[in-house]
Amino acid sequence: MKILVLQGSPRPKGFTQMVLERFLAGVASKGAEYEVIPLANKKIKPCIGCYNCWFNTPGICIHKDEMPEILEKLKSSDVWVWATPLYHFGMSAYMKLCLERTIPLVLPFMIESDGITTHPYRFPDQEAKKMVLISVCGFPEVEHFSALIENFRLLSRAGRRELAGVLLRPGAESMRFIEKLGKKGEDVLNGFYRAGQEIVEKGRISQEVEEIVRQEWTKNRRGFQDQANLFMTIRLEHEERTRRGEEKRPFEEAVKQDIRILLGGMAVSFKREAAGDLEATIQFDVTGKQPGQWYYEIKDGYCAFREGKLDHPTLTIHTPSEVWLAISNGELDGAKAFMEKKYTAEGDLNLLMGFKSLFGPM
Repeated sequence: MKILVLQGSPRPKGFTQMVLERFLAGVASKGAEYEVIPLANKKIKPCIGCYNCWFNTPGICIHKDEMPEILEKLKSSDVWVWATPLYHFGMSAYMKLCLERTIPLVLPFMIESDGITTHPYRFPDQEAKKMVLISVCGFPEVEHFSALIENFRLLSRAGRRELAGVLLRPGAESMRFIEKLGKKGEDVLNGFYRAGQEIVEKGRISQEVEEIVRQEWTKNRRGFQDQANLFMTIRLEHEERTRRGEEKRPFEEAVKQDIRILLGGMAVSFKREAAGDLEATIQFDVTGKQPGQWYYEIKDGYCAFREGKLDHPTLTIHTPSEVWLAISNGELDGAKAFMEKKYTAEGDLNLLMGFKSLFGPM
């Protein structure tokens, strides 16, 4: 099996590439050949609808760019994998350019396929029989992919080419902190790996695996939105400090060491099933390199994360930012650090003891 990947992301190390690499690792584990074409690096001019490739120079486009080479590779592949981030509910501009320039692969005549009118292949013995769609987006709901999926379903019907798998990853920005996502993070990455294996072994990707890779990170959607907004605020602050020469670290490094992201992430991973009907407030009084005051308000199965100081919290935790970061990163045992008074707490200590069940990995 020969697999051709049309990689439509403008970012060489983005989340599209992250999940694609896991998919291709699965493909390679079963001995299949694959090639990745990074479309953002290719010179591809837009189709101008002149139809020269149909009538004047059949099968040959008037543009002199890198698309003819891509067309030859499309003709010699068994499976096409279209991998794109979701932009405005559709594919990236790089992928759209490439897709529109595939018109030389068909003839101008009209035929019927699966109940709809389409064009016949110009090279019927050389056309791929299967397609796979891989896409990621920042929003948490899988519904955002609906238009993109329908686009590829129509391409499948019209092209008489099986859509052999649809791999979607909503909330993809969270994969920046993949080590914090616990078992769900591992399951999602393993799901992409299994998908690569399945397309080689079985010729299609199972619904089970499709559901694994698209599963929700958390049911706490409000918390997810709050954390996303906090993330954007921190990024804006980082850019401003960088412009002023006050910040030398790259954003990817700085954000992972920001105490607000850590505390906000705990709120997102809040386990409502473990909380039951718990109502409580937890104050964080943070000193050290990143001083500040933040609190959680737990009510109605939701954990809100806010900046500020409460008058009478259920539990107050006094900690240097470095200590809480070390505990979160697994560099310091939380219980041992408490016994050694590296941080202190007052109020309902039973609530503190239940942190692992309330704020475990997502």
